Parts: sequence; structure tokens; C-alpha cells
Amino acid sequence: MEQNKSYEQMDSRELLGELLRYQKKEVRHARLTTVVGILLIGALLATLLVVLPRAATVLSHMETSLQQIDTFVEEANTFVEGANKVVSDNSDAVTQAVGKLNGLDFDTLNQAIQDLSDTVRPLANFMRRFQ
Repeated sequence: MEQNKSYEQMDSRELLGELLRYQKKEVRHARLTTVVGILLIGALLATLLVVLPRAATVLSHMETSLQQIDTFVEEANTFVEGANKVVSDNSDAVTQAVGKLNGLDFDTLNQAIQDLSDTVRPLANFMRRFQ
């Protein structure tokens, strides 16, 4: 059979032979497509079987971590509230102490200490003589 003949120039037997060859090619392509599709589906299923359990494990660990973070945040909030209470309770006392320190006359206090020293020094000298 001549390949260069047009379909109009072929007789019925040649046309049937050409049609048969074309159908065989189509069947091969269909089988190949089916095999490739089955392989892709198999690969996808295998991947899912491997990935899904790992993803479930990761999600479980994430959930546990988030619960621990929530607990930590609650404890931190409790600590901060306690620290704020301590600061606010003690701020009044610190303010009063600072006010009292500001009320002291340090010049008069220094003068009184100097006067006491001047008074005690002769007494100390006198007592040293009896040792």
C-alpha cells in the first residue's frame, strides 16, 4: 500500500486497512493514557497515605503547643496583675517615705551631729585617761 495516496484514491480494502491502523494507534494511546492516569492516582494515594498521618501529628503537636502557650499567657497575666498590685500597694508607702525625707532639714541635722560630736569628744578624752 502506498502511503502517499489520498483517501479518495484508495479502494475500500485500503481504506479499511488505514482505518484499522488508525484505530490500533488510538487504542494504544488510550491504554497509555489509562496507565499513566492509574499511576498518577496511585502516586497521589501513596502521597496522601504518607502525608496525612504526618500532618495529623503536626496538627496535634501544634494544638498541644497552643494549649501550653495559653497556660503560660494566663500565668503571665496573673503574675503581672500581682506585680501591679504590689506596686500600687507600695507606691503610697514609698510616696509617704519620700515626703518625710523631703521634710527633713539636713543642714540642721548636720549641725546637730557636729554639736554632739563637739560635746562627746572632751568626754571621750576624759574617759581615755582612766583606761
